[in-house]
Amino acid sequence: MIFGRRAEKRAPLLTFERILVPMAGTVADEAALRLTALLLAETEAQAILLHVIEVPFEQQLDAEDASAIAFADEVLGRGETLLGEHHVQVRTSISQARAAGAAIVDEAVEQRVDLIVMGLRYKKRFGGGWDAGRTVPYVMRNSMAPVWCLRSETEDLALTP
Repeated sequence: MIFGRRAEKRAPLLTFERILVPMAGTVADEAALRLTALLLAETEAQAILLHVIEVPFEQQLDAEDASAIAFADEVLGRGETLLGEHHVQVRTSISQARAAGAAIVDEAVEQRVDLIVMGLRYKKRFGGGWDAGRTVPYVMRNSMAPVWCLRSETEDLALTP
């Protein structure tokens, strides 16, 4: 036992300068935002909120969809507000792409992020299987940065006796 020693302040185990938070506008976004707030609160680090507008192949990639842009602004605004309440520096971005996964990976590389934090909706397929969709698996396979996924809660997961 050592007596008379002052408690030493320890550096946090995990530190991040930039975290990318892709936002789809679903309930799953909130968990990703809350974790990001926890990781970055009271730091000089930055959260980068990204909303990807997926453009169908039958449209030009640079075609503007006013309702999609308005939705993106609303989604990103909610995220900015939540993180702002925790004094987290935020930058927002909207991207148009054929597939959200590739746009997220490209943004992570371009912004040199340390971490991607993604919300994941709980979706059931016919037959009772669980489906992660196509975006999250793509990002998990192709990202150079670590990826943390938080699956949203669901009543379907209640344990039965």
